[in-house]
Amino acid sequence: MKIKVLLVMQDREVQTVKIPRNTKFIKALIGNDLLKIRLDKDIMLISNKNADVTEFNRIVGGNIILGTFIVVAIKNKRRVSMTKRELRKYTNIFKLRKHKRKIDMYRDEYLEEYYSNQRIKKQKNAERNKREIFNIAA
Repeated sequence: MKIKVLLVMQDREVQTVKIPRNTKFIKALIGNDLLKIRLDKDIMLISNKNADVTEFNRIVGGNIILGTFIVVAIKNKRRVSMTKRELRKYTNIFKLRKHKRKIDMYRDEYLEEYYSNQRIKKQKNAERNKREIFNIAA
């Protein structure tokens, strides 16, 4: 049986899609290690725990969600189709233009810090190599 869910991919608008409700398909779509975040009483966000740290997607409750994720309705501990009202509400919440500027800012800060750390490591390695070469030569 297929259910209606929201598919949210990096740098793309939210899409309403019909997918099989089984976990096997969701793992194939998102990734093997699923992270489930409850957004509301009957709504759950399912993403990949091991998504690449450069795949900034959206911000939820002050946390950055990495990689592709889906938003699905839950009823009696089973995944079910979202109602039209829920689809409208969460499509509006996850619109790309609402998140784009913040995500770009976080991505730039992260990359700047990452490359800065790489430069520092490179300098330390170069200094260590010089000392080792000097000790071998002496």
